Amino acid sequence: MYTKEKKQPFDLFLLETDTWSRLALQHVFELVYLVSGTGKALINGNIHDYSEGKIFLFSPEDKYSFDLKSRTQFLFIRFNDLSFSQFKNEIEELEFCDWTKKAQYLFNNLHAKAGCVYRNADDEQFGKVLLSAVIREYQQKEAGYLLVIRQSVSTLVNILARNISLTEPSKLRKKTPKNDIIQIVAYLQQYITEPKRLRIKAIADHFHFSPNYLGELFRERTGESIQDYVINYRLKLVETRLAHSNMRITEIAEELNFTDESYLSRLFKKHRGITPGAYRKQLLADLEIKTVHSFHST
Repeated sequence: MYTKEKKQPFDLFLLETDTWSRLALQHVFELVYLVSGTGKALINGNIHDYSEGKIFLFSPEDKYSFDLKSRTQFLFIRFNDLSFSQFKNEIEELEFCDWTKKAQYLFNNLHAKAGCVYRNADDEQFGKVLLSAVIREYQQKEAGYLLVIRQSVSTLVNILARNISLTEPSKLRKKTPKNDIIQIVAYLQQYITEPKRLRIKAIADHFHFSPNYLGELFRERTGESIQDYVINYRLKLVETRLAHSNMRITEIAEELNFTDESYLSRLFKKHRGITPGAYRKQLLADLEIKTVHSFHST
């Protein structure tokens, strides 16, 4: 059974098995760590070999299963970015704000091939140490184990996000005279609910660029304008909340600082071709069909 501890924005689960019979949950960001064993990972129709120490990152759209060659132990860490906002007004939880933004970046920018997350060998070894600590604390549950798990996962997320950023297209990683384009993207994501900070002049002032140069630079490196990026990213957050929660559309509009529910609905339909309410109903219908199919196939 998954363990969801209070104030932990992730679930943990250990599984050791000779055969794979578990279905992946949809609409969940998931990190799967191969503690031991060998076999093949079947991901979106592609096949990847796995062995001890491999990490796979899955977004809600991914379909995966494992073909076990030998007895395998899995560690699953499932993330829910909706819990991030629960702590935004609690001073003692401010640390969550920093690393959960990294988690959002991590799962919204999956450019690395499955099982090949690391680009730095030292980071890979450090990641294994952190995951070993998570497993030990999860199993022993000694005094303070939740804090150790939280800090270990926090550090791991930062390391993985750093390595994922190294897989960005060369245009995105190309250095500017003063700042990396990745820093601009991170700024936009950080202040996505603060319209004043997202004005071109405010962004340009922050990075010491002229507004015209900033706009041209961003379009050259990303292929879209800052305005288009902001709209698409905000709507992606809306999609996540529609899929992951029971929040009303008016609550989503308020949290993400849209003018009102009506404006959010118009913007969503314009760019997604469907209203937020219809999008949620479609997700629920698809999930019901998959559940029925899984039931009849077992």
